[in-house]
Amino acid sequence: MASHALAMPLNEPANLPDSALPSVLVVDSDPGIVGNCGDMLEELGYSHQGTTSARQALDLLTRNPTIQIVLADVDLPTMNGIALIEEGRARIGDSRPIAAILATHENSTDLAMRALHLEAVDVLVKPLAFDAYSAAMRRAFRFVATRRPVTDSTSVSDFSQQLARLVSVLETKSRDPLPPEGKAGKAEVAITLRTMITSRSQRSRYFPTEIFADPAWDILLDLARAQIEGQQVSVSSVCIAASVPMSTALRWVRQMTEAGLLTRWTDPKDRRRDLIALTEKTTANMMEYLATVHAMMKKA
Repeated sequence: MASHALAMPLNEPANLPDSALPSVLVVDSDPGIVGNCGDMLEELGYSHQGTTSARQALDLLTRNPTIQIVLADVDLPTMNGIALIEEGRARIGDSRPIAAILATHENSTDLAMRALHLEAVDVLVKPLAFDAYSAAMRRAFRFVATRRPVTDSTSVSDFSQQLARLVSVLETKSRDPLPPEGKAGKAEVAITLRTMITSRSQRSRYFPTEIFADPAWDILLDLARAQIEGQQVSVSSVCIAASVPMSTALRWVRQMTEAGLLTRWTDPKDRRRDLIALTEKTTANMMEYLATVHAMMKKA
């Protein structure tokens, strides 16, 4: 059925440079829904704007080149959501892709077919559920990524190569394992880890933070700390710990999860957020690394 086709996820990952990360425009005649969508977008880490006016939506869409995802109410009073998106795409031409998400009080086969012709990534039924909303945003993000100009390929390739090197390093076992008497206990490893995290946080006092743009190591260190302390960590929390823009951290989290370095799941106690942790293999490698660093510090 058409509704099932709309729910099919796209396969290409959303690898976008920070300068081109899409922002979201929410258009609904109900200001309460606009506010609720804004709250969910804040939780997901997306940049966004909202309006109750189709005319203002078109103005924002043509003037703001970062807007590449539009969530539009099908039943807007002066111009329905489908017409709004078609008009917006016509005005901006081929300068950038626009991923469309439609919202309605009642879905139908006719609406699903119209959405397919529009190439909408999803049709959401009000009231909007957080899980369905976040899944639609992921599909929209992938839609934008697959339609990006080829000029972005270099930065995407560089990012993939960095991640591949990280995976390769973490999968390579030490050729000189520590002797039993040189191995550190859990408490000693914890002290070493806290020292490393504290020392890295002090860098901003002496150097511009932007020159340390790779957050992967900070993500691994923070999750290793959580593992040792028996804490559960949300995705948003680990992104904050990475000390880079949220969009950059989210992209790294997503890629590291797909590479098998991290595991991510929905919090059963609060389905509005995702939890994240090191995989078993990454945990073992991190603990071995920290034990090695501890032994080196003792010898110094």
